[in-house]
Amino acid sequence: MALADIHTEYKPYPICPYCGQEDRDAWEIDFDMGDTAESCCGQCGLTYQVTRYVSVDYSTKPTSEGG
Repeated sequence: MALADIHTEYKPYPICPYCGQEDRDAWEIDFDMGDTAESCCGQCGLTYQVTRYVSVDYSTKPTSEGG
């Protein structure tokens, strides 16, 4: 697979930009209180940079008191 054919941005799992392997164990990546870390691909063994994006959503519902 050519590097240009591997789509790696805004995916639910990190994807190796060299071979296209999905890292389903992304929770094991040590972000060390930041949003960027390095990871080593379990398939090809090459190291790549991972950026984590976090989205916060809110839900509300009425209380039983209503007031």
